[in-house]
Amino acid sequence: MVKNKFNPGIRITIFFVFFAILFFSLGLWQIERGQAKTIILAEFEDNLSKTPVYLNQESKKWDRVYLKGKWDNSKQILVDNVINRGVVGYKVLTPLRIIETNQLILVDRGWVKQNKYREILPNIELVEADEIVSGILEYPELGLVLSEDLVSKEWPKISQTKNLEVISKEYDEFIYPMILLADPILKNSLEYIKITPTNMTPTKHYGYSAQWFLMFLVLCLMYLWYGFKKNEK
Repeated sequence: MVKNKFNPGIRITIFFVFFAILFFSLGLWQIERGQAKTIILAEFEDNLSKTPVYLNQESKKWDRVYLKGKWDNSKQILVDNVINRGVVGYKVLTPLRIIETNQLILVDRGWVKQNKYREILPNIELVEADEIVSGILEYPELGLVLSEDLVSKEWPKISQTKNLEVISKEYDEFIYPMILLADPILKNSLEYIKITPTNMTPTKHYGYSAQWFLMFLVLCLMYLWYGFKKNEK
């Protein structure tokens, strides 16, 4: 009986090396992503437990802050297609003019259900009075959009995105560069939806990592099998 020699050939070896490095690298990358998301979630949860501080120049994303301002009822934005417990509705963004700086900041007052007929918008009016508002600063990403017409023309405007770079263009003055997600304790609050600081949990990243490493292992076994099988006599 002749002992098989391992000789998979140059082409198969090049194929194996390329994809083995690729699969292994992707597995490591997903682990790194999972670790990064773990840190982000820990920082976010830590911020939620902190006492709000007054909005200042050092305030950053996910900070808990508060401020005093006056509502502007005339230029509100409804963020379309927001699902809450299986029901379609809108997130309501209302401008608040900050007392100290006279600058506008968009406040996410919460979620409101969509009416049976889309052309009839929900009632989102509020009293234009001074109010102290607390909450979390956020900067929503653009995400996936399927239309070039992202914002309607008439006030209150319907937006297909919550991204500030897009909706800030609808105002004739500078808008504070983050949105304030208001705490659900205001008299003008709507239904509160807790935000998540990441669109993918660390567990999913680790799951994808396991898949890449499994593909790497299968590739190695197939390479060994082919290298010996090819030279059977």
